[in-house]
Amino acid sequence: MVAIPTFTDPTLEAADRALEARQEKYHRGHLGMSQIGRPCEREIWYSFRWAQRPDFDAPILKRFEDGHRTEDLVIARLQATPGIELHDKDENGQQFRFEDFGGHFSGSCDGAILGLIQAPKTWHVYEGKCSAKWQELDKAKRKVGEKAALAEWNPAYYAQGVLYMHYSGMDRHYLVCSSPGGRNETSVRTEADPVAAQVLRDKAERIIFTDTAPQRIGGPDFYQCKWCDFRALCHEGVSADGQVLAERNCRTCLNVTPERDGTWRCTKFGHALSKDDQRAGCPLHRFLPSLVPWDQIDTRGEDVIYARPNEEWVDRGPEVAGCAL
Repeated sequence: MVAIPTFTDPTLEAADRALEARQEKYHRGHLGMSQIGRPCEREIWYSFRWAQRPDFDAPILKRFEDGHRTEDLVIARLQATPGIELHDKDENGQQFRFEDFGGHFSGSCDGAILGLIQAPKTWHVYEGKCSAKWQELDKAKRKVGEKAALAEWNPAYYAQGVLYMHYSGMDRHYLVCSSPGGRNETSVRTEADPVAAQVLRDKAERIIFTDTAPQRIGGPDFYQCKWCDFRALCHEGVSADGQVLAERNCRTCLNVTPERDGTWRCTKFGHALSKDDQRAGCPLHRFLPSLVPWDQIDTRGEDVIYARPNEEWVDRGPEVAGCAL
């Protein structure tokens, strides 16, 4: 049989590459309440410590765009519904924001809503999501009931909702999930759970204030590890040419620590670090040992020495990346 030819459009390919090139490659300054419900504490710690900068391909970036536009569309529809009062901005025109541990732990909810037909007098935390798997939420409601459905369907979204209720003082949460483009949608209402909120807060505190990477949840072939952005860093640690994969910035440095007031402090020079300082780092940067895939065996002045197979590796900082003795 003659193979069916495949066609590519060079213009659309160029548009995809341009989309990838202009993505904002930034590190989030805080541990997000949208992250804390993820199962792997090590993944969350890597993100909080700026171990690697995210780099997304065009299909993922397009899904992000779909999500933002669809969520805005659903908010506009609800705001245009008689009897519904939905506030998606605070008095300063910003998203409603909640913080803890001086701002190290933070999150912004999509709004507050009053006038739901099923509970017209109760304020709810409002959250909008966009997912091609929106029907799975309905399946979860049929399986475990509405009150438990969000936790069954997406534990990270459930954690986010529980925390927003905890910090806002509201005891109900209303999540609308739409298909991309907003043609199909469903919803779920969830009750506050102070115990779950405290467990999540404790988890955040544990991750924020440790300088040691938490345990892995599995090996490199574990299904959750296969899809993790930090898989190579976590399970290999070095590039093909033997360089440590973690980025050099203040948050990956063993001389820097997060403080309870929300700042980051350099213990080497004794001062607080701005975000620009943290991004830049300095010549005295030395990796947190958890970011180096070999055992630390010694120090020599500012240098840190590790046992690499068949030789030693010295972390001499960014100007002289680690080299064999």
